[in-house]
Amino acid sequence: MDRKVKFLVFTSILAALVIVLQYLGGIPLGPFSITLTLFPIVVGAVVLGPVPGLVLGLVFGVVVSILSLTGKDPGGQMIFAANPFLAWLLCLLKGAMAGYVPAVAFRGMKKFRYVNETAYALTGVFLFLAGVFASRSLGTAGTGTKIAVTLICAVLAGALLFGMYKLFNGNNAAYYIASILAPICNTGIFIIFVSIFFRPVLSAWSNGSDLVVYVLTGLVGLNFIVEFAVSIVLAPAVAAIHKYGGRYL
Repeated sequence: MDRKVKFLVFTSILAALVIVLQYLGGIPLGPFSITLTLFPIVVGAVVLGPVPGLVLGLVFGVVVSILSLTGKDPGGQMIFAANPFLAWLLCLLKGAMAGYVPAVAFRGMKKFRYVNETAYALTGVFLFLAGVFASRSLGTAGTGTKIAVTLICAVLAGALLFGMYKLFNGNNAAYYIASILAPICNTGIFIIFVSIFFRPVLSAWSNGSDLVVYVLTGLVGLNFIVEFAVSIVLAPAVAAIHKYGGRYL
């Protein structure tokens, strides 16, 4: 089979997986759900490159938009009701970057000599920013929220430090970095957009609580931690598909 045809077929299969997984809505975990949608996007980004990763991310964004417009995603529906154009832009941008950034980072890291050092530095920056947000939120929060935020930050810090030590001391560092960048881009762009352009919606979601606290415990909180952890767990699968399956493309 011609290489271009194989390339197109593999991209189409991954796009179909993105659509099906996002439509199914993930694996229930109490009030949350574990989504596996980012996995085929990362696979496409790593195996096929930045452009296919971007395309798969856009497919993800389109599906999220449709589910929001049809009411399957109530939170997304509120955003579209507030500003349809910016809502479309948000869905497409966060999806596209969740596919494009991991691909670019993967290619760069494969050629970069200081992968481990960079990973540790990025972890330090991430923990520092998390600490800044946490310190801001603890000043006006209630006792329960303080405990929740403290536990979330402690667990996240411990998991990241342990993960960086264990996972990046090998040959698969670039795969782990690509995997974790997908949820970071997806959630990070969403939070930035909502905080700037959809503040009334964010206030409605927070139900009167401190917005910084809500962003940390509600929007980021357990959902992002689970998504982040799933990306780490699935990184070896991404590596295996690239090493053994990529040779046939």
